[in-house]
Amino acid sequence: MVKTAVLMATYNGEKFISEQLDSIRQQTLKPDYVLLRDDCSTDETVNVVNNYIAKHELEGWKIVKNDKNLGWRLNFRQLLIDVLAYEVDYVFFSDQDDIWYLDKNERQFAIMSDNPQIEVLSADVDIKTMSTEASVPHFLTFSSSDRISQYPKVYDYQTFRPGWTIAMKRDFAQAIADNWTFGANISHDNLIETTASIIGNGYNLNESVGVHIRYGGNASGNSKFVLNWKSPKTQHITGLKTFVDFYETMQKVVNKYQNDVALNQRLAFEKERLEASKLSLIHNSAFVIKNWRLYNSNSGCMRDLLFAFKK
Repeated sequence: MVKTAVLMATYNGEKFISEQLDSIRQQTLKPDYVLLRDDCSTDETVNVVNNYIAKHELEGWKIVKNDKNLGWRLNFRQLLIDVLAYEVDYVFFSDQDDIWYLDKNERQFAIMSDNPQIEVLSADVDIKTMSTEASVPHFLTFSSSDRISQYPKVYDYQTFRPGWTIAMKRDFAQAIADNWTFGANISHDNLIETTASIIGNGYNLNESVGVHIRYGGNASGNSKFVLNWKSPKTQHITGLKTFVDFYETMQKVVNKYQNDVALNQRLAFEKERLEASKLSLIHNSAFVIKNWRLYNSNSGCMRDLLFAFKK
């Protein structure tokens, strides 16, 4: 019998987590396990969850509190490691502040069962903003009018859909967890969706599976790369190190399926880019000018030139 698990990273979510727990508990395809990992909340999140589990007598549900704060990226990494200790076939990610439609998991599971080539399946969402400061994300519009669309092959640090829409088969989850080292502070959704796009096993369900709630301070996988002139150069270098970790992790996973020359070239460039960022203004600028065609965007090129002038 096929078994499924839901993974949720929590942090200071006492005010809104119960509604999302309701939408998981009431799924038409009941999860066998719901694993939550709390990243040292300073509110009553853990107690709220434990009380919820007790109230509804939920077997297979549990929350673990980290000994120290990991940050949400590494918290999701740890959840991936956690779930692989269980006999599960499909893994679903969840945020603490979005709402699933009650047939979300059933629809995604049915599609993946009928299409064995799909190992990663994201989905469309409806968006609800809760404040005027809330940003509205812009997602790729798939050209296909079919119910599902294959990811286009990309090599950028990006996502196609929010991480909480991702459903993933165990073997792919295992490959990600085996090659994602603790020091690699990368976003699970960026890593999973981009890797799947290169391998060719990632698809999107072109139907909404829930409500993506936007507050003024939603976590974003790319927010750490939004810099300005006042940002310290160390932050710039840390961001470039994250790119290297991202491409190194992807390369290890992709190599289990195929050898991708373009990915190898991208990793080599990002490593050289990181080292150049630590050099003098002249050497750093020379690297940027020489390799400007290799940048994914003009903004990345301009960013490197900007920080070349900083000490």
